Amino acid sequence: MRIKLNDTLSILLKIAAAVVIGPFTYSIYSLPVTILALLSIIFLFYISLHQKNYFSFLMQLFICNHFNYGYEIGGAFNLAATIALIAHLFIHGKSFFAETSFNKPTIFMIVVLCIVEVLSLANSNTPTGLLISSSITFFNFFFLLFYCSKIRLDESHYVKIVQIIGIFFIYMFANALNQRYNFFHSPYEFFPNLGEDIVWELDIPRSAGTLGNFEFYAEYSISVIALSLPGILSGSFKKVSIWFFFFTILVSFLGLFAIVLSGTRSSILLLPVLIVMAILFLGKRISVVNIGLGVVGVVLLFIVNDSYNFFDVEVFSKRSEQVNMNSLSLKSIMSGKDMNRGDIFEYGFKKIERSGGFFGDGYFTKRDQYITAHFDKARTDGIPDYHNLYMSAVVLWGYLGAFVLLFLFFSSIIRGFLLYFKLKSYNNYLVDLLLGFNLLFLFLMINQFKIQFIRDSNYFMVTLILLGFYNSLIYLLSTPISVYPSAQTSKL
Repeated sequence: MRIKLNDTLSILLKIAAAVVIGPFTYSIYSLPVTILALLSIIFLFYISLHQKNYFSFLMQLFICNHFNYGYEIGGAFNLAATIALIAHLFIHGKSFFAETSFNKPTIFMIVVLCIVEVLSLANSNTPTGLLISSSITFFNFFFLLFYCSKIRLDESHYVKIVQIIGIFFIYMFANALNQRYNFFHSPYEFFPNLGEDIVWELDIPRSAGTLGNFEFYAEYSISVIALSLPGILSGSFKKVSIWFFFFTILVSFLGLFAIVLSGTRSSILLLPVLIVMAILFLGKRISVVNIGLGVVGVVLLFIVNDSYNFFDVEVFSKRSEQVNMNSLSLKSIMSGKDMNRGDIFEYGFKKIERSGGFFGDGYFTKRDQYITAHFDKARTDGIPDYHNLYMSAVVLWGYLGAFVLLFLFFSSIIRGFLLYFKLKSYNNYLVDLLLGFNLLFLFLMINQFKIQFIRDSNYFMVTLILLGFYNSLIYLLSTPISVYPSAQTSKL
């Protein structure tokens, strides 16, 4: 398959321009500078829409949200993208957009979740002005998601998605390396440092990349690996191009070391399970040669690392010394006791018991209000939530809202796996990419027992757009002509 590199380069240049301009939207700058910066970013989004290059708009929004500019107001890039989109819809109408890739139950659940957000905010006696601003910010996430789901994606678009994610991941890996080893001090927000006054847990340095959070960076890294792994193991990515195949291998290896740099235990423990599940789901389409070469490559990397100590893999054993393995049980894990979450889990359970779980306190993007929604008061220890999406969802939206939020993800996972089982006999890179998305979201939702993507508005939006990519691929592959025998498809 031939991919137009000029299109990808154009998208990357727009992204680069936006992330360089982004910090000038901060209130520390004069009002004229802030307004000019915001207008410039709006223009970068609008020019893609005006050219009807909706894929460019989508990727700009996705990659720009890997930076946490303005996360307390719902994200500077989300605000700019919405203004550009509304202007485009006002001038040109919505006729150029396709139908949404979400099914009707999903659309219904999105509407219900937005209603529950307003009711939860009202239930917590949120001041009117704050209720309106918080509701608008929350609605905006799903407004953008809805229109992203109306951007029709074809085979070439998914190759570009993997390419652009991979290219940016390499950039983020370089940033993470600099955060860990301090090669130089970067004064720029688009290549962030972690700060000179940061205090490391157990004196273990860790990297967060551009996401600004160690656990987000680890979770995102294993997600990138999951996306490419099936196509690498089966060899179907070679049908795109040999360059594409080796590029995804490189990105996956960097993903492994990115997890090491993050120092996050859960992701490194989940990685072997991910690999085994990918092999099992691929079945007879697995390439034994590719597995063998992969094993040899990993062994060689660890041998070299053992000799030169590029990456401190002992970070995981050091961070696990506080866990009493003798008392480890499912009950202790669920209570948070053996996940360093004991006191905050206990508070969450009591808060749900007091409220009855009918309505929650509502979702806020401002950190102080977000913390108060979880703990009823400010905290001085830097802990913003329960480090558990499932508990936080009930506290913020009640049982109904939590069910609706989780429905958006688990219903997609179920539909994705059912479609994969129907198509798994076809040796097509899109089918393997579908398996990649299936595994990505399966492991992401497992990881939500110890982290939550809703904490920062930028990472919330990244996750929602990934969900949009996922549903669009399900929509595409539900059309038989997209996977039945072609130049890129063969049935075993």
